[in-house]
Amino acid sequence: MNFNKEIFFGEIGALIGTPSISYLVSLFTSVVKYISFAAVVGGLMGQVIFWLYMRIYDKKVDKNMSVKNLAEDIIYFTPVAFLIAVLVYYPTLFFASEYLLNDQYKVVYAVISSQILAFSAFLILINVYRYFLAKIYGKVL
Repeated sequence: MNFNKEIFFGEIGALIGTPSISYLVSLFTSVVKYISFAAVVGGLMGQVIFWLYMRIYDKKVDKNMSVKNLAEDIIYFTPVAFLIAVLVYYPTLFFASEYLLNDQYKVVYAVISSQILAFSAFLILINVYRYFLAKIYGKVL
């Protein structure tokens, strides 16, 4: 249960970072590719900060907080999450927001709609990985 809560909390960070940074960039430029790139950067920053905070908090509440446990979780989670993010989440966010922006949608609407689509795909794939990780290796994230 904590795993998906932490993922959702990370996405809340991304929901704050994505429109904030892309809107800020849109104040300085109207180049769609720059705004879409800013959406990716803002989402990444917010996601990492919020996910890490919630992971540490949950580990402390469960009295399972140690550098070793946190490092082990990060070793199992981060490479696959990064791969899914690079191959699915961020391309979806970039291309969907670019598409919506080119269709004259408002910046915040375009990036939040794109983010919902990208996060849905990410959540499905990371939970498929988590399922196989538990079944094959007995590791529970």
